[in-house]
Amino acid sequence: MKEQLTRSGSDKMIAGVCGGVARSFGIDASIVRIIWVVLSLFFGLPLAIYAVMWLVLPVDGSGPTGFDDLKNAFSSKPPQA
Repeated sequence: MKEQLTRSGSDKMIAGVCGGVARSFGIDASIVRIIWVVLSLFFGLPLAIYAVMWLVLPVDGSGPTGFDDLKNAFSSKPPQA
């Protein structure tokens, strides 16, 4: 591994997990995405792994995790008139 495993803030399609995995292993993100999709079609486990990695990994080293994103999304107060 070349870098610490984090989610990518710039090279992302859904949550940046595949972009972060590709960056940490030093390969192209498209290759990781293709492998992830093929494995997900035959096995259900990669989808669960993706969800866990989204929740646990920070964005680019010190950014928010998926848990932080969820807290912010659900704790915001509704707009008052």
